[in-house]
Amino acid sequence: MPKGGIMNPKQKILELLREEEPGYVSGEYICQQLQVSRTAIWKTIESLRSDGYDIEARPRLGYRLLTSPDILDPAEWQTDIKTHIIGQTVRYYKTTTSTNEVAKDLARQGITEGAIIITEEQSKGRGRLGRTWQCPPRTGLCFSVVLFPRANPMEVPQFTMLAAVAVVKALYRTLGLRAQVKWPNDVYIEGLKICGILAEMAAEADRVKYVVLGIGLNVNQSKEDLVCFGNTATSLRVQLGRTLLRSQILKVLLEELDNLYTLWQQEGFLPLKGLWRDNALWIGNKVQVSGLNSNYQGTMEGIDDGGALLLRLYDGTIKTFYSGEVSLRPANK
Repeated sequence: MPKGGIMNPKQKILELLREEEPGYVSGEYICQQLQVSRTAIWKTIESLRSDGYDIEARPRLGYRLLTSPDILDPAEWQTDIKTHIIGQTVRYYKTTTSTNEVAKDLARQGITEGAIIITEEQSKGRGRLGRTWQCPPRTGLCFSVVLFPRANPMEVPQFTMLAAVAVVKALYRTLGLRAQVKWPNDVYIEGLKICGILAEMAAEADRVKYVVLGIGLNVNQSKEDLVCFGNTATSLRVQLGRTLLRSQILKVLLEELDNLYTLWQQEGFLPLKGLWRDNALWIGNKVQVSGLNSNYQGTMEGIDDGGALLLRLYDGTIKTFYSGEVSLRPANK
């Protein structure tokens, strides 16, 4: 439930309608519960209908909910979310340029920690190393989380790993799917990318002012939607052969993020390092690490206590890489 237990009129009316499904809720009862006029109730019902909710109105019976749209409006998922920090404050947009850009503006204004900025469509999304991240209308999950951690700038890459583990846990919890994390910031299923994560920050020399954690998860994209990525990307719909309700996945993902962020606050990165390794892609395999001017091949040993990649070169030495400077892929055979 939102902070303080306060729901907006849309959330409250949806809760009342869902409590009585498939029955009716009288207009008089809704008025009593919300302490507003019948005219105000009618306007809210019309607003819900414009969002795609099919709500029937019958004289002397009242209203009943027939179907709900697959939208990410907080009225659809926030009411009973089980989090302490993340997702208690929400800014929802039907379309925007980049949720990370909006989130950074709000972070500078001092928005509540854990606030999420979520959209149905993102036109100028960005990934790591300047890549674009597409989010067609009502197909994926595109959102950003604002955090104010007590951390130094070197620790910020840990939050991409925290988020990647949260995605893996959420997909298994909701769908029984086993995904893996690719250092430093991607989630893969059966060798194909399904989620990208981008952490951005504002910081002083030894102190982070804020971290914005952007997450893009492919949910209902079709094979045709993914053609532009070649044979490198997939979606939950492609994997399972059916369309999914994004709001249910979002709620569980935010709960997992909240749990892991709380764990980081209490115990630091060490327990998250273990969780990351348990779900890591290519541990013990031959990989290639590519930077701007050089490439290295060796065996992926894992990560150090700060989240940096450890690569055992063919001469037996260990080389350390940091997420801002390189990309990772399987070694050429």
